[in-house]
Amino acid sequence: MARMKFLCDAERCIECNACVTACKNEHEVPWGVNRRRVVTIQDGKPGERSISVACMHCSDAPCMAVCPVDCFYQTEQGVVLHSK
Repeated sequence: MARMKFLCDAERCIECNACVTACKNEHEVPWGVNRRRVVTIQDGKPGERSISVACMHCSDAPCMAVCPVDCFYQTEQGVVLHSK
C-alpha cells in the first residue's frame, strides 16, 4: 500500500476543522465516522498548538497491538479499521 504524507503547519492551524469536513465530503465518509481529527496540545496553556492528524494505516499498526478490547482490524488491502 502506498504511504502518503499530510503535513499540517501547527503554527497556522486555528482548529477550524475544515480539513476534517473536506476529508469527509471528498471521500463520502458516513456520519459518525472520522478519518481525520484536530488535536490540541497544551490546550489553554502557553505554547498551545493544534494539528490535524489521521490514521496512518501502519503495516504493523501499534493501536491493534495495545487495544485491550481488540476492536481494530486490518483489511487485506492494509487499511486499519475500528469496529465499535
